[in-house]
Amino acid sequence: MSAEIQLRKGDVSENGQITIVDEDRLCYVVLSENRGASGLRTISKAILGEFVEFVKSKPDAAPREAREALSGQSKIDRYEYGYESTILQMAKMALGKVNVIHTDKAKPSHQDLHLDNNHLPYLTALRTKPFMLLAGISGTGKSRIVRELAKACWKEGDPEFGKNHPKNFCMVQVKPNWHDSSELIGYVSRLNGEKFVVGPFLRFLAAAIKDPDTPYFLCLDEMNLAPVEQYFAEYLSVIESRKLNEEGIIETDPIIHYVDEPWYHSLIAQLFDEEDRRASRRLTIPQNLFVVGTVNMDETTFSFSRKVLDRAMTIEMNEVDLRGGLEKDTKSEIGYNAGSIIGDAAEGKDVYEDNKELCNEVLVYLEQVNAILKDTPFKIAYRTRNEFLMYAVNRQVLAPNSQLWQSLDEMTSMKILSRIEGDKDRTEKPLEGLKDLVRKQIEDRIPPAEEGKSQPKSISAAKIEEMLNKLNGPGFTSYWT
Repeated sequence: MSAEIQLRKGDVSENGQITIVDEDRLCYVVLSENRGASGLRTISKAILGEFVEFVKSKPDAAPREAREALSGQSKIDRYEYGYESTILQMAKMALGKVNVIHTDKAKPSHQDLHLDNNHLPYLTALRTKPFMLLAGISGTGKSRIVRELAKACWKEGDPEFGKNHPKNFCMVQVKPNWHDSSELIGYVSRLNGEKFVVGPFLRFLAAAIKDPDTPYFLCLDEMNLAPVEQYFAEYLSVIESRKLNEEGIIETDPIIHYVDEPWYHSLIAQLFDEEDRRASRRLTIPQNLFVVGTVNMDETTFSFSRKVLDRAMTIEMNEVDLRGGLEKDTKSEIGYNAGSIIGDAAEGKDVYEDNKELCNEVLVYLEQVNAILKDTPFKIAYRTRNEFLMYAVNRQVLAPNSQLWQSLDEMTSMKILSRIEGDKDRTEKPLEGLKDLVRKQIEDRIPPAEEGKSQPKSISAAKIEEMLNKLNGPGFTSYWT
């Protein structure tokens, strides 16, 4: 290896995905994590050297652009470039373009994170599905928590550290007159030639594409002031196409398909510099882009359809600590958690093989749920099953001491109760059945409180009781009112 490339055994990339385990042989051995499993990869010095030279000339290039530029330009077989993301990251490590942790210890794991139970559901939900709804009364800090998640991606010394509006955070206020995607995503204008008028969503998406190792958070504030299915239809469709590719990267279909038309070329020209355009023809949803919508449950204008609820993770925020958040601090209240938010699984099958025992316990619970919801429109299917499995695994990744009842409790509230609404004839029997199931499978498994700490309580049990109580009044119940 040339003197310029200063990588040695034990060096770890900042995102924790690459560990150098051999520096002397003709090949570098890289420790990677794909699909939640560790594995060794060998990368030749020749390929790494080519990527180093490429990064020198184009430091902000995307992995696919590097692959396209280098394949066929040397004697190296083009198929050897199959893991361009890993090689590009190693080249940036070698050149000091990204921080390298110099240590002889094993790579840092999520077990080193210091997460409290207040923030763990948010991080776990986002690792499971990058689309989340935060529901609650006005003023409970729903939009603030999205900002804090973005701030948590920067550590002291980073240019964005301590900023109240870091570059990876975007707030968009939903307007009541939004009935299509033109204000958020954009539209084609044919005045004085064809041109695409770009909305804030695509501009932020492009920023995330160009910075793949940093989580980006788009907050749609008061998301239910307009019908989500109308102004966000493209995203709702594309988010369901998430798949894990051979490199362990989650990909989607394009949100806007490539066409050889003037308006599309104008769109790409506005979003990307000339260097980036070859790699950015497919405007897909990058795995580091997270969309979080806030919902004021006391001022609901439009209710969410099951199409929206099935695609989102829902967390209710109604608890208020009047003494909290009074201390001045430039740091995020969540702490530094950049490497913990981006998920590495898109479907249940991506986690099942390596976590069969845990997943099978979850499946038993879901089978009992569906037995209760039989012959109702609330019965769950594959999408919800997949998210239950990924959530249970992700919670243990972030907090290894997690217990199954915690995952089942949080997900029952997020994905099952949020879909139930109607009159007494429609909802009383399933809610009573779920109440009994939650008592047996969740409440009875909650351990006694530790000395000096309060007894943990089931959020699902409390929500079911609240929903049943509504039936005794107006005779109609919903998670959302």
